[in-house]
Amino acid sequence: MEETKNQNTEHEIETTEKQTFISRFKPKNITKFIIYLILFILSMTGLLLLIYCRAIWGDEVGNKILGEGVKDGWVALGNVLAKRSTAFIYSLITIAIAVFAIAISNFFVKITTLKGKKAKTVGSLVYSLIKYIIIILAIAFILGAWGVDVASIVAGLGVLTLVIGLGCQSLIQDIVSGLFIVFDDYFDVGDMIIVDGFRGYVESIGLRTVKLDDKCGNIKSITNSAITTCVNLSRSPNLIYINFHISYNEDLERVEGIMAKEMEYINKNLPQLTDPLVYKGIDGYDDAGVLLAFGATCKAEYRFQVGRDLRREIYLALKRNDIQIPYNQITVNTPLPKERPLANKEEKKRSKQINDLNRKLEEEDEKTFIEKARKNLHHFENGEKKKTKK
Repeated sequence: MEETKNQNTEHEIETTEKQTFISRFKPKNITKFIIYLILFILSMTGLLLLIYCRAIWGDEVGNKILGEGVKDGWVALGNVLAKRSTAFIYSLITIAIAVFAIAISNFFVKITTLKGKKAKTVGSLVYSLIKYIIIILAIAFILGAWGVDVASIVAGLGVLTLVIGLGCQSLIQDIVSGLFIVFDDYFDVGDMIIVDGFRGYVESIGLRTVKLDDKCGNIKSITNSAITTCVNLSRSPNLIYINFHISYNEDLERVEGIMAKEMEYINKNLPQLTDPLVYKGIDGYDDAGVLLAFGATCKAEYRFQVGRDLRREIYLALKRNDIQIPYNQITVNTPLPKERPLANKEEKKRSKQINDLNRKLEEEDEKTFIEKARKNLHHFENGEKKKTKK
C-alpha cells in the first residue's frame, strides 16, 4: 500500500511539473518570445550590415559610414568603444545599480508591509513611485555620461512641464486619483470590490491604474480617474438571504421547531459562516406555498459557495423530516355548491344602513375621514339601541 501511495505521489508530482512546463508555452508567452526573437535578429542584422558595409556596398558607402582609411568595420567598432569606453562602462554600472536599487526597494517594501491590507496597499503605491524615480535618475546619469547637457534639459523642464501638463491632464488626474484612493481608504490590496460591474480582487494599486483579478483567468486594469464609484465587499461580512417554500398543508410551528434543531447541525458543518444561520420568519405567501426566510453572514470570498451550501443543507433538512416542498402546478377543482346561505331581511336591512351611511353627503366638508367614520358608526349604534328598546 505504501509503495502504491509513493508511486501515486511521484506520478502527481511529475504531472504537476509537466503542467507547469507546458503552461509556460501559452499563446501570450509564445507571442512575446517571437517578438523578442525578431527584434534580436533585426538588431544583429543591422550591426553586421554596419560592420561589413564596405564589403557589401563599396568604398563610397564605407567611407561615409566607417570613415576614410578604415577598411574593416570591426576596427571602426573598436575605435568607437575605445573612445566611449568610459561612457559604456558608466552606463552599464548605472543600469546595474538601478536594477539592484529597484530590487532592494521591492524587497524592503514587501518586508515592511507583510501584515495588513492597508500596509500592502501603501507599499504597492510606494514601490511604484520609487521605481519611476530610480528609472528617471538612471536615464539622467546615462545621458550625462554620453555628453548630453542634462542641466540645460532640467532648465527647460519648466516649459516642458507646462506642455506635459496641458497634454497629459489625464495622466496627472490618474496619479492624483490614485493618491486619494489610498488616503481616503476606498479599498486595499486583496479586497474584493465591484467597479463598473466587474467583480474581482485588488491585485495592485499603481500610480496610474488599479488591477482587478476575478480568479477566473481575467485581469482588468482600470485607470484611477475612471473609478468614480466602487463597492467594497471585504470590509464587513456579507449577508446571505435565502428563501424556501413549504406547503400550505404543513403545520408552521412543527416546521419552525424542526428547523431550529436542524440549524444547529447546519452551522457545525459550515465553518465559513461568520454568523450562524438563523430563521427570520415568514417572508410572504404565493401560489406555491408559504415563503420562509433564512439569513447568515460570511466573508466576501465565500459568499457564493456558502449560499449554494446553505440551500443544499436546508433542502436536505426539509426532505429528511418529511416536510413538503411545493412546486408550481395547476390544480383543477370542482365548482363550489350553488346553494349557499342567503341573507335574511334583518341582515339586508343592516347592510343597506351601513352602505347608506358611507354614501351620505356631509354638510361639513372640513371633517376628516376618521371623524366621518366615527359619526357613521355612532348613528348606526343609536339606531340599534332604539330597536332594542322597542
